[in-house]
Amino acid sequence: MRSLLDMISRCVQSVLFLWVRTDNKPARVDLNALTQATPVVYVLEQQSTADAMVLDHQCRKLGLPDLSRRLKLPGLEGSRPLISIHARRSVLRRHRSGVAPLIQPMLNYLTENPDEDILLVPVALFWGRGARKSNNLLKVLFSSNWNLAGRLKKLFTVLINGRNTYFEINEPVSLRQLVNDEPDTDIASRKVARVLRVHFRRVRTAVIGPDLSHKRVLVSHLLHTAPVRKAIENHAAAKGISREKAERLAQKHANTIAADVSYNVIRFLDVILTWLWNKIFNGVQVNGLEPVKKLAEDHEIVYVPCHRSHLDYLLLSYTLYYQGLNVPHIAAGENLNMPVVGALLRRGGAFFIRRKFGGDKLYTAVFNEYMHSVFSRGYPVEYFVEGGRSRTGRMRTPATGTLAMTVRSHLRDHNRPIVFIPIYIGYEKVFESRSYLGELQGQEKKKENLFDLVKSVRRLKNYGQVFLNIGEPLHLNTLLSTLQPGWDQHSYGPDDRPSWMVPFVDELSRTVVTRINSAAALNPINLVALTLLATPRQAMDGELLQQQLTLLTELQQHLPYDTHITLPEGDAKQWVDYTEQMGMLRRIPQKLGDLFGLDSQNAVLMSYYRNNVQHLYAIPALVAALLGQGQGISLDKLRERVGLIYPYLQSELFLAPSAEEAQHQVPVWIDFFHQAGLIHCQEDRWFASLMGTASRLKLELLAAIMVPTLERYLLTLAVLIRAGSGEATSTEVENQSQQMAQRLSVLNGLNAPEFFDKALFKNFLQTLKARQAITVNDQHCLEFDDRILNIVLASDSVVPAQVLYSIMQVTGLREGDEERSN
Repeated sequence: MRSLLDMISRCVQSVLFLWVRTDNKPARVDLNALTQATPVVYVLEQQSTADAMVLDHQCRKLGLPDLSRRLKLPGLEGSRPLISIHARRSVLRRHRSGVAPLIQPMLNYLTENPDEDILLVPVALFWGRGARKSNNLLKVLFSSNWNLAGRLKKLFTVLINGRNTYFEINEPVSLRQLVNDEPDTDIASRKVARVLRVHFRRVRTAVIGPDLSHKRVLVSHLLHTAPVRKAIENHAAAKGISREKAERLAQKHANTIAADVSYNVIRFLDVILTWLWNKIFNGVQVNGLEPVKKLAEDHEIVYVPCHRSHLDYLLLSYTLYYQGLNVPHIAAGENLNMPVVGALLRRGGAFFIRRKFGGDKLYTAVFNEYMHSVFSRGYPVEYFVEGGRSRTGRMRTPATGTLAMTVRSHLRDHNRPIVFIPIYIGYEKVFESRSYLGELQGQEKKKENLFDLVKSVRRLKNYGQVFLNIGEPLHLNTLLSTLQPGWDQHSYGPDDRPSWMVPFVDELSRTVVTRINSAAALNPINLVALTLLATPRQAMDGELLQQQLTLLTELQQHLPYDTHITLPEGDAKQWVDYTEQMGMLRRIPQKLGDLFGLDSQNAVLMSYYRNNVQHLYAIPALVAALLGQGQGISLDKLRERVGLIYPYLQSELFLAPSAEEAQHQVPVWIDFFHQAGLIHCQEDRWFASLMGTASRLKLELLAAIMVPTLERYLLTLAVLIRAGSGEATSTEVENQSQQMAQRLSVLNGLNAPEFFDKALFKNFLQTLKARQAITVNDQHCLEFDDRILNIVLASDSVVPAQVLYSIMQVTGLREGDEERSN
């Protein structure tokens, strides 16, 4: 009967190997030792008929004992010389006894026969391990991974990946040596099973990569942690429900939150995204990643990119994957947990977070423990400190929630240092630009859904290049030791909230976004946007356009904003031609020389790209604005006014230089402007070039980068003075300022939605409070003194006369109102 079964097996093998092909790799072990008289038992990681057939075929091909040779050991008489670490998946088999009982008879035999030995020979066998480089989606889906495969999946795996099969015989394990080391056969059998499991895990890690799938284990673990158990009990008591029902709700929260990383899906996304990036991008430029690879060896990595597009998630993970770094666990909003897409993102590393926790203490406890578990297990993490995507292209005020969770987790367990990796992601054309345009023009934000995503994919086109610039790493321990010396001398629990936590996290958040901004990428499109949006009609002569683009790059070459910023390749003419090819610039042929301009729709879109890099020119543009009204100004007065205005720009734009550093830069920029012929000195006062000259126009175009921001500040102060000291609350001033800004933008043709962004007025008032330029009385109204009036009176040295007149008109501020405000 056995010989008949062996014959059938050989026939099936012959048919199988008409299709299956194995890697012809040189053996890493001495095969001769396996041909001796010592009994050999092969060990496969997973129980599989197909795997056993491949093993039998290869053994006969190599001249090794094959599976037709039966064991003659007591208790295993007639059995094939093959055992498996993991039993085949089956809905009928609820209990799996493991491999230890199969080894027990062998150890008993060796105990009774001290001169004998049995060799366990581990065999590594993987189907389709090279699928990562394949463009065939089926091969990706059915390649070997860390999950056990059932019969049906195994059949498809063999059919699809059979011609790419990895086979390797590993170093034999002597059971005799193990028996001599541990006479107790029960303990020895468990030891052998453990050794084999560790061996196969290491082999699988080396061949197909580490196991990233941890959801079941992680969810089970966090539900048994003390903070979650306490939250479950409190929730049950508060809601008057059973503990079991509260526990089920906690488990539901955990399953909704947790990532479920799958190598199959990562490989699937690899193929899809390779196709997608090649279709829509001219290239992805990555700068400064090498230091991160070194840090990843002994640090917990937290990637903190800016958030411009939904593509940010995919683009960064894809880049890290191809650069040889682990795929991070990514915090994604629950709005992305839609059918199909949510499942793919979850298996690609996303974990989902509510926009607002809404006082749900059970959800909060589960999420906090999930974050702590991810950090303590050493998984890299990625989240967007801005909270949501920027609709204006500017860095948004950071949301501190996830940063606070990170700090609290580190305080509980700081054995592994945490380092934040700021990442600037810059698009030449952002994927969601049209939807952003609609939102900026007043349309309601649409909720994400699968149908809209499919429509977006069908409209894919060329979006230019993408830039991923890595900023200066931020070591959490270093910042803690600087701002809170002795922090590591205390023991912190999950519920501890030290008094210094809130101001520390605020400083951490500002430092993170400032370092993101310090790694910005200049490209042809944002340089053209900076230049053309500085003109009244968003149009200019081609020659002057090229000269201004050259000036902008020379400014960064003369005194770079930061060492991490990047400049575009090529020259100004190439940048203009490229921007035109990308459909972002309109050429107007003229006999005296071509003109270039923006249509009304592109003007709003280009404001987005200008805002990406506006902060890089804040200081030279401010100096230019203070020089540009032709009244002349001394160097000391220039420094004084920069010191007065700059802190508000720094707060709004998250600028790296301090106010003192900005003042120290003033002579540098004066010297640069002088050498460029843009200004001249007369009796210790600096003057802009004569009106109507090219030099004067260049200086005014540079100043115009910052003038709208200064106009918005002046507008807010005018509203405040008009209301009177102690007469209006912050909310009232914010609302009135926004309404006046909308009116002013129409009067002056400002096509920049961020000009009347309410959040910017709120930030300006908060900075005024922080600098004690205004105070809040007991009635929550704003009070101020002569400093506000002095700023308004001095504004004519910065703001053009026609704009100043418009501000006075829209706010209703008239001569004499200044006296009444006091």
